[in-house]
Amino acid sequence: MKSKIIKLVFILLVFTSGFTTTAQKSVSLEEAIVLASQGNRSLKIQKLEELRAQQAVKEAKSAWLPNISINGNLSRYFDRQIIFLPGSFAKTNKDVQEVRVGGLYQYNTVAAFNQKLFSRNANQNIKATLVEAKIEQEITADLESRLIEDLTRTYYQVLLAQNQLILLKKSLQRNEKALTDAKALFLQGNGLKMDTLRSYIAVENLKISVSHQVNSIEISKDQLKQLIGLDLKDDLELVDSLHLEENCDELKVFDDEVTIENLNRHDLSIQKLIVELEEKRLSAIRANKYPEISLIGQYQLQSQSDEAKFNSQTWHPTSFMGINVSIPIFSGGKTSSQVKQGLIKLEQEKIKMEDLNALVRLEIATIMNNWNNAKLQYEAQKSTVEAAEVNFAINTQRYSNGIGSKLEVTDAELALTTAQITYLHSIYNLKISRMELQRALGRLNSENL
Repeated sequence: MKSKIIKLVFILLVFTSGFTTTAQKSVSLEEAIVLASQGNRSLKIQKLEELRAQQAVKEAKSAWLPNISINGNLSRYFDRQIIFLPGSFAKTNKDVQEVRVGGLYQYNTVAAFNQKLFSRNANQNIKATLVEAKIEQEITADLESRLIEDLTRTYYQVLLAQNQLILLKKSLQRNEKALTDAKALFLQGNGLKMDTLRSYIAVENLKISVSHQVNSIEISKDQLKQLIGLDLKDDLELVDSLHLEENCDELKVFDDEVTIENLNRHDLSIQKLIVELEEKRLSAIRANKYPEISLIGQYQLQSQSDEAKFNSQTWHPTSFMGINVSIPIFSGGKTSSQVKQGLIKLEQEKIKMEDLNALVRLEIATIMNNWNNAKLQYEAQKSTVEAAEVNFAINTQRYSNGIGSKLEVTDAELALTTAQITYLHSIYNLKISRMELQRALGRLNSENL
């Protein structure tokens, strides 16, 4: 009996070990954006880079804080140190007389103080690091905007694929019913074998399309999980809809006049800051030609003896305060070469700024045209679906009454499915075009999706 229980427990353990627990999450697009802002790994890395830039600012500002250090050393000499004196001082006949002096044990402790009083280079370096910190902030904001763009696009791709799957399954059901009817009519002698074969081929093709669509949904969901920062094993359910309502935001016209000056694009802000950064760096290089003034001080304790007893040493203090002035005179042309390099780099960044402005204008014009075209396609496809539904109903009724052919019904069903899928694509293109336009205008955030 005991062995049977052990075997039963072992079988249950083996059976249950194949199951893994997965967390299911139901998220809207807005919730997905919030989750991504906390879990996206690329965004986490950039936020850490922003923190690093803030520490670099503190490092640059430390140049104006006092520098205090304490050094100490103990030296053991095996021979006394030699100094050279004039012979007359040493009361010898030599012109130069060597004299051994000092103790075999020497102790020395120094406390040094240095405080900058004037340094243009330090000031310019602080200004440069402040600009670098602003650049990192803008890069973070730009990455967040692009993350919202990628997340929105992928989210709607999943919704599009799911809606296409629904339409394909409905089409499969209609074609399976048509295949059943065709087989029945063929067996009764009232149908053609060609109609049965045509229905069979349509059903098999739709089964393949459904299988492909299911796989496509899983791939898109995995991409969405990666952007959000979720585990790929988690089950993700999307709660938003791809459909549009009348007078929705996607159909509203942008009435604001678009100019480069009123755009809130982070890439433009980054490039402006890069130009400013090169100007600060150039000023810092030029500041190397100016003198630096520092307040310095030192307090020294030293002792020498032939014994290693620390407590019996006699300490002799020496201290001073002073002003140190460093004036650069000639550096072999190094500073001049650095200035010329800085001027070239600054000119490059200004040209990049002009090129970016031109690219932004072209991008906005292109996306605006795409958005207007997407609106026209949406209105046209909405009418096309209505016409395809009526056409399918008419041909089905004609075939039921014996005055239409099976081929007409098949063609009408295919036209209806194609029109419905194309209509879904028009909604997707409209949403994506508006989102791209918002991003191009610098207005993309979680509140206006």
